[in-house]
Amino acid sequence: MNHTRQVLRLTGSGPSRHKAFADAMAQVQRAAGERATGVCYRVEPVDLQVVSAVEHRWTERFLGLLFARTRSRFELTLRIEVRVAALDLDGLDFTLREERLTPLQHALHMR
Repeated sequence: MNHTRQVLRLTGSGPSRHKAFADAMAQVQRAAGERATGVCYRVEPVDLQVVSAVEHRWTERFLGLLFARTRSRFELTLRIEVRVAALDLDGLDFTLREERLTPLQHALHMR
């Protein structure tokens, strides 16, 4: 069992502030699991800092002239420090149990 600390820099975007934050936080488990040695079974955020928060605004028009509307998209970059608990399956010793079936039992288990 390994406990490590990792610093992740993740970017999320979406049509609202909440969706941009949720998009960035949804990436934490996958990003921490890629860096961990073994099977990652727990990821705890320890510290969170906002690196950048940007709102992009633009005006759209139907056919270039009609029905103007203002659209916006939010982009959020976070620096997240996480504590990862992982289990190294290569270091485990598995015991081997073999079962021998009689021909009748083997025929009954076949479908």
